[in-house]
Amino acid sequence: MPHVFEIVAKDGAGRVGKLHTSHGVVETPAFVPVINPHLPVVSLDDLKKLGFDLFITNAYLIYKDEKLRELVLRKGIHGAFNWDKAIMTDSGAFQLMVYGDVEVSNLEIIDFQSKIGVDIGVILDIPIYKGSIDYRKRFIDETIRRAKEAYEAGYVTEDSKTIWVGPIHGVPYPSLLEYSVEHMTKYPFSMYAVGSIVPLMESYQLIQLIKSAVIVKSRLPTNYPVHLFGAGHPAMFALFVLVGFDTFDSAAYALYAKDNRYLTPYGTYHLKELRYFPCDCPICTTYTPQELLSMDSMHRQHLLAMHNLYVAQAEIRRIKQAIHEGTLWQLVAKRASSHPEIARAYKWLLDKRNLRAYNLFEELEPAFKNRGLMITRDEELYLPVVRRYRDRIFERILIWSDKVIISTPEGSNDLPSLLGAQVLIINPVFYIIPREIRNAYPLFQHMSPYTGINENALEFVRKFIEYLMEKGVEEIYVYDTREDNARKIAEKLGVSEIYEGQDVGILSQEKEELLRVKAFLRYQFGPGAEDVIEKAEIEYSPSTGRPRKIFAADITQEEIENVIIPEIEKHVEKRKKLGKPVPEDPFKEMFIEKGRIWLLAAIAPTYFKLVPHPLLAYRMWKKFRDELRYTVVVNKEAEPFVRAGRTIFSKFIIELDDNIRANDEVFVLNEEKDLIAYGRAIISAREMRDFKRGAAIENRWGFRER
Repeated sequence: MPHVFEIVAKDGAGRVGKLHTSHGVVETPAFVPVINPHLPVVSLDDLKKLGFDLFITNAYLIYKDEKLRELVLRKGIHGAFNWDKAIMTDSGAFQLMVYGDVEVSNLEIIDFQSKIGVDIGVILDIPIYKGSIDYRKRFIDETIRRAKEAYEAGYVTEDSKTIWVGPIHGVPYPSLLEYSVEHMTKYPFSMYAVGSIVPLMESYQLIQLIKSAVIVKSRLPTNYPVHLFGAGHPAMFALFVLVGFDTFDSAAYALYAKDNRYLTPYGTYHLKELRYFPCDCPICTTYTPQELLSMDSMHRQHLLAMHNLYVAQAEIRRIKQAIHEGTLWQLVAKRASSHPEIARAYKWLLDKRNLRAYNLFEELEPAFKNRGLMITRDEELYLPVVRRYRDRIFERILIWSDKVIISTPEGSNDLPSLLGAQVLIINPVFYIIPREIRNAYPLFQHMSPYTGINENALEFVRKFIEYLMEKGVEEIYVYDTREDNARKIAEKLGVSEIYEGQDVGILSQEKEELLRVKAFLRYQFGPGAEDVIEKAEIEYSPSTGRPRKIFAADITQEEIENVIIPEIEKHVEKRKKLGKPVPEDPFKEMFIEKGRIWLLAAIAPTYFKLVPHPLLAYRMWKKFRDELRYTVVVNKEAEPFVRAGRTIFSKFIIELDDNIRANDEVFVLNEEKDLIAYGRAIISAREMRDFKRGAAIENRWGFRER
C-alpha cells in the first residue's frame, strides 16, 4: 500500500490528514495507545468510547504466547481482539532493546504480522541508544539489511495490504539520520517512523529530538505519514505535530497511572499533590483526588489511565483545530511555557541562524491563514510567515512614487490617504509595511507586545532605504505625530528630512484605488502582476470600511467574449436551477447597465488575500502563461473533470510552479496551456510533486470548453 496518506489541512510542518488502512481511515495527527496483550489497563471498549481508531500492541508478545498466537492465527487479530478498526503492531524491537535479544527472526515476525492481518506492521529493527557513530551505523546497516530482506521476500511491496513501517534510526546524529533515510526509502514502505528516542524523552532532551525531526522531514518525501515511537506526554504533542509527526505511540498513560501520576497538557501532577482536578473529563467530574487515593490500586490505575487518555485525545483535537485555524504555532508557544525544554526546542526552531529549520517550514508553511498573527515571545519575531514576508517585500513592493514617507504606525493614520508620496510604516515585527497592503496577511490584525523599534528593525529599514534609492526614489522623509520622535528616528535611519507638510503632490481617488489594487496584486502574485489592470473600482464593506471587492473598468472585447459572456451564462443557469428570475437581457442588465465594469477579485475576510474571479484568472493566464506563475498543468485525463469544477488531485498534475504554498491562489492549465480553472492550493508545490493520493487544489471555478 504505497499511497496511504492524504492531507486535509496544514500549519507549520503539521498536517491534518487521512491514513487509509484496511480497516478504515485514521484521521491524523493521532495518539496511538499501547495495549499490553496480557495486562491491558484499559479495555478496547474503553478505547472505542474515547474515540480511538487505532491502537498498537506487541506482535512479539503475542507470538511468544502459544495460546494467544494460535487464537490470532485462527481468528485474525481483529477477530481475536473483537476490534473492527485499525491495529498496529510492533515487532519486538522494544524487547530487543531491553533484553538484548528476541527469540524470533525478522522474517518470522514479519510473516506473523502478515498472517494475522495487522493494518500497520513494523519490521524487526534494532534500536540504538549509545555508542560511537561507527558503532551505531553498524546497527543501522542491520536494520537496512532487514528492510531489504523483507522486500526481497515479498512482504514490503507496492501491493501489500499491510502498511509496512520503515524505521529511521540515528538520533541525534545528522549524518546517521540522513544515511538511514537515504537507504530506507529505497524500499516501498508506506510509512516511516523515527525510533531510538526513549532516552531523550526520559531525560527531556527534546531539542535533540526536534533537531532530528527537522533533518528527517527535510529529507523524507512528504507523501509518507511519519510515526514517532515512544512519545506519550500530551504537553509535547503540539510540538511533535508542528515538526511533522503524524502519529505517535506510548504506554505512558498506563505507566504514569500505575505511579499515581496525573497528566495534563501543561505538565504532570502526582495524585497526592492535587486538592482539585483541573479537568472536566468524566473521571475528574465524578471523583475527587482524595476519593481516587482511597481506592484499591487496580481500580485507581484504571481510572487514572482513562483520565490520561481523555487528556491525550482532547489535546489531539485541540491540535487539529489549531491546524485548521492556522494557530498551531500559538498552541506550541502556550505549551512552551509549561516546561523549559519545550521552550528551548521551540526557541531553537525559530533561531534566525537556523536556516535548515526555516527552509523546511518556508516550503511547507501555508502562505495565508484565516487567523491574525499573535506574537507573545521574542523568538516569534522569526516565525516562518514573518521571515517570508521580510524576504519577499524587497521584490514584491510596488514602488509607485519617487517620494517616500517612512512613518510610525500612529503617524500613518494621521497622514492623508491621497498623498502623492508613498507611505511606508515602520513596524517592530515586520519592519516595513507599505500602507497599500496593510490589510493583507500576515500584516492584518497581527498583535504583539512590542511598541518600540529595535535595532534589527532599524537595520532592515536602512537597507530598505538603500533599495528604494536604487529603484529611483529621490525624496525620503520620516514622519510621526510627535516631531521630536520623528527627528530621532530620522537620525537613526540616516534620513535628513522629516515630513512637515511639504508639497509631495495629491492623488485622485481613482488613482489611489488603482495603486492599492496594483500593490495588492504584486504583493500576492509577484512582480508584473500589477500590470494586469489599468482602471479599477473598489467596493468597501459598509460595516468595516475595508475593501471587499475589486472591479475592473478596463474590459476588452476579447474579455467580453471569453470571460464575461460565459460567466453570465453560468450565472443564468444557476439562477434557473434555483428557480430564481432571470433577466430578459442578462448581458445588458449585468454588464452594460452596471457601467461596463466586472468583478476582478474579492478580498477574503478570512485569509486576508485576493481571491480571483474568472476575469483576473484570465488576465493572469495571458500575462504569465509561459512562466507558469502560480500555475499547475494537469493531464488530459483530468481536464474534463477540472473544467466541470471538480477538485484537482495531485496525481494528475504534470507541471507546476515550485513557489506555490498551501492556501495560495493558483491557476490550472491543460496540456495545451489553456486556462481551465483556478482555485486554492491545499498543499505546497513540494507536496503536489510527492503525493499520488488526495486533493491538491480546491477548485473555485472551471472554464468550459468553447
